[in-house]
Amino acid sequence: MRLRELLLLAFVPAILLVGGHVLLQFLADWFVLEGRLIGPDAYMRVLRVQDLAYGGDWYEPVSARSNAPYGEALHWSRPLDLLLLLGGVLGAPFLGFDVALFAWAAIIGPVLHIGALIVLLWACRPLLNRKGLMLLGLLFAVQFFISFQFAVGRPDHHGLNILLFIWQMGFAFRLSAVKCPKNLPLWAALPATIGLWISLEGAVGAAMILTALSAAWIVHGGVYLRRMRLFLVGLGVGLISVLVVERPPSDLLTVEFDRLSVVHIALFAILALAALLMPNVKRKQLRLGLAAASAGLALAVLGLWVPDFFSGPMAAMDPLVYEVWFRNNAEVSPVLKLDDLRRTGPKAVAHLGLVLYAVPMLVVLFFHFQGVRRRNWGILTVFLCAGTALALREARWMGYPQILCLPPSIVLLQVFFARFGGPGLGRAAVRVAAAIVLAAGPLIGGGLLRHALPVPKRDKACELAEMALFLAVNYEDRPQTVLNFIYSGPELLYRTLHFVIATPYHRNTGGIVDTIKFLRATNELEPKALIEEREIDLVLICPSDPEADNYRQADGPPTLLMRLETDQPPAWLTPVPLPIQLQRKFKLYQTQREPFDPARFER
Repeated sequence: MRLRELLLLAFVPAILLVGGHVLLQFLADWFVLEGRLIGPDAYMRVLRVQDLAYGGDWYEPVSARSNAPYGEALHWSRPLDLLLLLGGVLGAPFLGFDVALFAWAAIIGPVLHIGALIVLLWACRPLLNRKGLMLLGLLFAVQFFISFQFAVGRPDHHGLNILLFIWQMGFAFRLSAVKCPKNLPLWAALPATIGLWISLEGAVGAAMILTALSAAWIVHGGVYLRRMRLFLVGLGVGLISVLVVERPPSDLLTVEFDRLSVVHIALFAILALAALLMPNVKRKQLRLGLAAASAGLALAVLGLWVPDFFSGPMAAMDPLVYEVWFRNNAEVSPVLKLDDLRRTGPKAVAHLGLVLYAVPMLVVLFFHFQGVRRRNWGILTVFLCAGTALALREARWMGYPQILCLPPSIVLLQVFFARFGGPGLGRAAVRVAAAIVLAAGPLIGGGLLRHALPVPKRDKACELAEMALFLAVNYEDRPQTVLNFIYSGPELLYRTLHFVIATPYHRNTGGIVDTIKFLRATNELEPKALIEEREIDLVLICPSDPEADNYRQADGPPTLLMRLETDQPPAWLTPVPLPIQLQRKFKLYQTQREPFDPARFER
């Protein structure tokens, strides 16, 4: 498919997509124009790029002002940083670097969203005709959760990962074909490499390509083994290259489970070696056995070498951090909780409702077609079921089943259009109803369910911009160390020059644990000791923030947070007078401890 044709097909959906982003900004009072972004990750990402631009260490992206006074090293990688840095540098002559960086960070989501739309139309060309592709673009533009991943003011790697996954899905369909360009497997290794470099979440796309090639080889043999070899070798070379770029020489052999490391490269290297040594036998049963043996060998080697690999990157998490913070993190919480159907049921229907249409349609399509098309629909079925299972376990995976639902949903819509085509008001009404059900049915269903199962409304998280300005202006003589709520840490770092204790990232276990212990304390000894140990100057709380629930208890003596909420602080915390507009949300306390030690800033 030519680029011009793709752009023409994408034109109307792109307008709809951009209009949706503008409408959401309008409904949200144009918060980006007020200098606000969406969520703590956005502020942390921009801050990280600023640190890099102003002389930060490429190999050691440590936030010195987080987890004070020790610093925090995030598990994030550099690709998105480079993309944001590029926009800041190009815009610097016109706006100044910081303003240009913020502006680019604010709009990069919709830009990537349009890119994902174009790539999706290319990816699904082997499955859908031209009319189907036009409908596909329109349906993609109204997928709520996907749109959120590309929202204005959200410079996040999840959207970039979704774009790369769609790109790899297109390669998977084309590599399954009887004929394809000889170097196409090497080109397929490019988005797979970048996806894994960005986040281990990118393994989904690489797995889809490998599944497609393995299935084709098992069924037909021949040329598909060569394609698999080229893809795995290209992926292996690519991963080694990005590891050398990302890490210093002394750190190349360090095993880590939460970002790309030598252990992940070893997995694909074993698969590549197995593919290179594998004979191209004639019997299907032997090919199936060899494929299973190769996968088993790779897993066995990892199991013997690094048995913790299969426990996941969060297995060693502090139990207190898991119980209080991680389990309540919306991104990694299940979409549907059986013990909280009233709150999670509507969300599950809204985000995963298309699965109810797509899975039966995929089964029909699998048995209807033969050859390559059957294989492609079968791969979609397997990965849709797997993606749905992942989403039901962790909400951050919801974008993948939504993408995979789109092609079969379009086929279903086309069936309705063909069955009820021609003139007549009744037939037109059926076609319109079918389009509405597919496009907005899940959202409407989720909305109706939410209305039927109402939950008490909760205050939004406290807006930190004004509070941060107060801290920046009134404590400009020297940086302060602030004990804060966990999710407020990144924005305070971005808007001030102060230090914070907690940020919502699993590698900052020490800061999270100490924050929980401090605010949950029922005696004065432990929090007073933390003030001295961490050299804390200020304690900032926002009682109306939902996070505050984590630091209260219904039974037993009141926690320190509960004492601060009711203006009963211990003697070593002095209330700081706040302007009236800030008093409604925040409480700020000055600590009493040993005199300021300038040497701590030399650590």
